[in-house]
Amino acid sequence: MRKVLLALAAIILLSSLAQLYFAGYFHFQNSIEEQRDAGVYHIVNGQYVLRYAALLAAIVAAIARAGSRTIWLAAGIFLLTWVQLFIFIIGGMLTGSSEEFVTPAGSWVVSIHPLTGALMIFMSYWLFRRARAAALNPQPLPPRADTSDAPSSQATA
Repeated sequence: MRKVLLALAAIILLSSLAQLYFAGYFHFQNSIEEQRDAGVYHIVNGQYVLRYAALLAAIVAAIARAGSRTIWLAAGIFLLTWVQLFIFIIGGMLTGSSEEFVTPAGSWVVSIHPLTGALMIFMSYWLFRRARAAALNPQPLPPRADTSDAPSSQATA
């Protein structure tokens, strides 16, 4: 299970780095129509690949007994994907911004999005490091219990 966790952590790290690339690809398009088409990569990767890989990693980390910090790192990445979405929803509701018209206050609120994205990249890096350490260091075996029903063979003198 720890190797599965390592594979999921690698997917999460690569997906979070791809988010940065997709954001740049989205912003450097020539027209609004091209931007909308290019933004699909960023949205799908963040809302589906990254989110559900992090959820699965939290579950696998718990099953693999990788430690509470590793579980919380994966769960934190999962929760931050929701925060990323709610930044736009709540920011638009509070500031009166929309996709067509962004108010100055809306720009300030939505500017939190890249900061939390950078936090996710940092967290995914640490999740990968912890998963790699867990995969390279096997779990110690539990102590063996003596289950024999035979009486003790010690001789009394």
